[in-house]
Amino acid sequence: MASTKGALNMARLGFEVKELMGGLDWWKRDGYETHGQQGADGEKVMCGC
Repeated sequence: MASTKGALNMARLGFEVKELMGGLDWWKRDGYETHGQQGADGEKVMCGC
């Protein structure tokens, strides 16, 4: 529920937020793009996707 609470806080600050059902996996399966392979520290991002 942390992401839901975070989204609520962002909405209260005036940001437009949307719920991403199915997470990043569904985002990619639906054909949407992702960009970047590097984290904030310049290291390559590794995940279980």
